[in-house]
This record gives sequence, C-alpha cells and structure tokens, in this order.
Amino acid sequence: MKLALLRHGPTGWNALGRIQGHTDIPLSDEGLAKMRGLLPPPSFAQARAFASPLLRARQTAEALGLTDPTLDARLMEQNWGNWEGLSRAENPGARWRGCVSTRGPSASLSAPGGESTEELHDRVAAFLKDVARENSDAIAVAHMGVLRAAYTLASGWDMSAPMPPDLDISKALILGLTDKGVPAIAELNVELPVKT
Repeated sequence: MKLALLRHGPTGWNALGRIQGHTDIPLSDEGLAKMRGLLPPPSFAQARAFASPLLRARQTAEALGLTDPTLDARLMEQNWGNWEGLSRAENPGARWRGCVSTRGPSASLSAPGGESTEELHDRVAAFLKDVARENSDAIAVAHMGVLRAAYTLASGWDMSAPMPPDLDISKALILGLTDKGVPAIAELNVELPVKT
C-alpha cells in the first residue's frame, strides 16, 4: 500500500519562525486560502484519510476536501515543551533543527518538558504499522517533524546532518508500506494539484 504524507498549510507562527509543537495554532488567512486552492495528489483523492488532531492539520485536511479524516495523535508535531512559542533567536536550544538522530547520542534530545526525537520516531513508526494493516492507500495531514521522522524511518537519514536537499516538506512524501508497516520512499516532492 501507499501512504501520502502532507504537512499542514502555513500559520502565523510559521511566518514568524516560532516553534509550534503541540501548541494549537490555526492556519493563517493566507495559509487557509492557499490550501483551499489545492487538491490531494490525484491517486489519493479517495484514499483513507488521517490527520493530526491539531487545528492547523484539521483545517488543511478540510481545505483539501478530505472528508471525515480519522484523527490520530501519533501524527501530532513533536512536543517541544518550554521551547514552544519561541523563535530560534529566543531559544537557548536553537540548534535543535538538524541535530537529532535516532541512531546517535542526540536521539534523546528534547526540550525541557517536551518529547525526545526517539519518542517521535516511535509513535510515527507505530502509526505506519497500524495504517498498513489495511491494504488500501491512505493520506495523512501532519507536521514537519512527522514528515522528517517518516523520511528518516524510510531512508535511514541521520537527522544530525542537514535536511537532505531532495526532501521538500512543502510537497507530499509518498511512502510504500509493507504489510508490517516498514516504509520505503515511493515518491518525493509530489506537487499538490491546483484546483481549476
């Protein structure tokens, strides 16, 4: 089966460079208008739909026309605890992006009161395993951390290195899943069609 993973549309905090994490931020007016102008990847328009329960993901799913998505907390952004709401300039742990790895010493990196990268990867892997139990394609609206985690699980990318230039989180990441939920990259950077 295949799973299309999408990141939610733009928010006001995205524009300000603020860490959102579990903070329930809505799409900006511009972000909502952008997502209302797009469609899911063509082969996923009628697929089983899932979404993070955070408002920005639910608004994106609705704007894309994904009817009645199953809300799954495992699709939520990484919990950045006390760092949420801070910009990188305000954040004493500003190195957090691109310095985490499930295979190295930074696997346990977490903000005070937050979730480790390893915990994020574990819940994303559990979601992939569960969604693969039904042999029909699915689409999920999630967050940057979830897409990065899924990409890492599928490719073996060590997140301590900069984000690979071939991964564009503004586009869909399509994974192939075995019946056990083991992911492989099927397609990268799939454009969302513009509504006509």
